[in-house]
Amino acid sequence: MIIGLLWIVGSYAVGIALVHWMHRKSQKRRVRFTHYVLMTRNNQLHMEWYLRSLYFFSSLKGREISVTIVDEGSSDDTLEIAERIGHEKDVPIRFESGEEAMETFVANHLDEEVVVVKLSGIDDARNISLLIQ
Repeated sequence: MIIGLLWIVGSYAVGIALVHWMHRKSQKRRVRFTHYVLMTRNNQLHMEWYLRSLYFFSSLKGREISVTIVDEGSSDDTLEIAERIGHEKDVPIRFESGEEAMETFVANHLDEEVVVVKLSGIDDARNISLLIQ
């Protein structure tokens, strides 16, 4: 009976060790750094919300992020809002301008996890829906 009990306890111990080993192995492969590229043009209404959401959810997940803003000719306060949020969160935000900068950036960061978000298409989508109606 004692041998059977030791066999059961040993099986559980091996199972627990195996689960912990697999978890650590999967953690090493997981990317912990993400770079976001935000393409903007007159997006002052969305910029603060989007940046605050990025910082909040990345802190919940325990990920480090960096942000590059590629401006496509904003004439509003989009860049000033982004700069203010960057100073407030003490996170550097890089500013680039033009589509050539975007292509150069992507070419230089092929080995990293990069998420590109085109915020400037939001107003274009609204204009198209107004034209359809």
